[in-house]
Amino acid sequence: MTLALRTRLTVFYTGVFAFLLTVIAAASYRTLAQQLDSDATTSLLELTSGLHGYMQFDNGVPKVVYDETDPQESAFVQRATRFYQVYDGETGALLLQSDGIEPFGLTFTPAEVKSFHDEPRLHDIQTDYGRIRLTNSVLTVKPGETYLLQVGVSLAAIDGALRRFLQLLLWGVPLCLVVAVIAGRWLAAVALAPLSKFAESARAIDVTNLRQRLRERGVGDEIDEVARAFNETLARVEIAVGEMRQFSTALAHELRTPITALRGEIELAAMKAEAGDTYRRAAASQLEELDKLKRLIDHLLTLARAESGQIPVSHYPIDLAGVVRSVVEQIEAVAHAEGLELTCVTPGVVMIEGDEEWLERLLLNLLDNAFKFTRSGGRVSVTLVDEGTHARLEVRDTGIGMSPDVLPHVFERFYRADPARSSTSRGAGLGLSLVKWIADRHAGSVEVESQPGRGSVFTVRIKKI
Repeated sequence: MTLALRTRLTVFYTGVFAFLLTVIAAASYRTLAQQLDSDATTSLLELTSGLHGYMQFDNGVPKVVYDETDPQESAFVQRATRFYQVYDGETGALLLQSDGIEPFGLTFTPAEVKSFHDEPRLHDIQTDYGRIRLTNSVLTVKPGETYLLQVGVSLAAIDGALRRFLQLLLWGVPLCLVVAVIAGRWLAAVALAPLSKFAESARAIDVTNLRQRLRERGVGDEIDEVARAFNETLARVEIAVGEMRQFSTALAHELRTPITALRGEIELAAMKAEAGDTYRRAAASQLEELDKLKRLIDHLLTLARAESGQIPVSHYPIDLAGVVRSVVEQIEAVAHAEGLELTCVTPGVVMIEGDEEWLERLLLNLLDNAFKFTRSGGRVSVTLVDEGTHARLEVRDTGIGMSPDVLPHVFERFYRADPARSSTSRGAGLGLSLVKWIADRHAGSVEVESQPGRGSVFTVRIKKI
């Protein structure tokens, strides 16, 4: 299944935005974590290095000596000695431990002290109070007398800040994606709105109003370029259709005169005394074919003039029920002559806005089509139904019907069905195309339902007034 362009644009935009947002969020978290970690390490190393200058040992007893009257010195020493402890480098015994580090329970064995002494390094320890980072540095008082100084800093605040930042990302990224989906769909709708208007305008253009054009916005962007290209194509189509209409009209006019003359000559020849019965029968057959050709020419002229606007379609209030009853009364004798039962059911009054002569032509063509394909003894019914907002006109017959592959083409000009139907047809495939043209001119619709051997139903719907 292919998604709509608006949906595809939204999905693409959201996917790109989600990828970029995820990458930025991950990079931001990683950068922040590294920066905070680096700042903590730098600060800890500065505290450790500075504390070395204040450490003194008196007979193996460590103590911190500084000028308590100096505010800056006091502040620094208090920061440096918040988490610190001193071990004897030889025995591994704990000599001094600050009150701040004592709750962490960071008392190491002599083996561990020796390991830190031999290989001083930074290491992080997870405790019940959060992570703490310790530096290990060796203080040498004199040969054979060394001490291990450990200075620490709590990483709980950093870990807490990172957790809160991660929570913010986990909530913020999906929220931003939701906003991106809404904004992306809105932007796609705004971007495609001109195309939707073009599509609506293009649907309103048919063979009867080829002079209509898509309105350019005057922005000069790609959408205006599409409208311009469509209008140029439509102009070429208008010229081609106009030439074909002109040709059809001219051809029909030119054919009328020789056909009329030929018909007159055949009639005169058949009326001569020396003409035999065989010749008269042949002449009658020829006259019938000439009548078919004349009807074809008349239909062509009517369609060409109607589509070119030479024959106007009026719109005034009329009683469609009265029109239907009048047409059925006129053609009832024809139905009886062909051995068909013709019935008509209409309500009292059904008012619509339209052209009475064209609507009569519409019904006559539908009835003519029904008579063609209904054998003697069959039934043809005309039903007009008041649907409230619309009038529904049905012409139903019990004729030979049509196969499903024929139905989509019945309203096409010159279309003839299978040979079984066309062999019995008196028409040229123009009657139903004219029916559709009349229905379109009345802002109505025409549909057909049919099954082989079970007849057909033509339904015309026209809006009431």
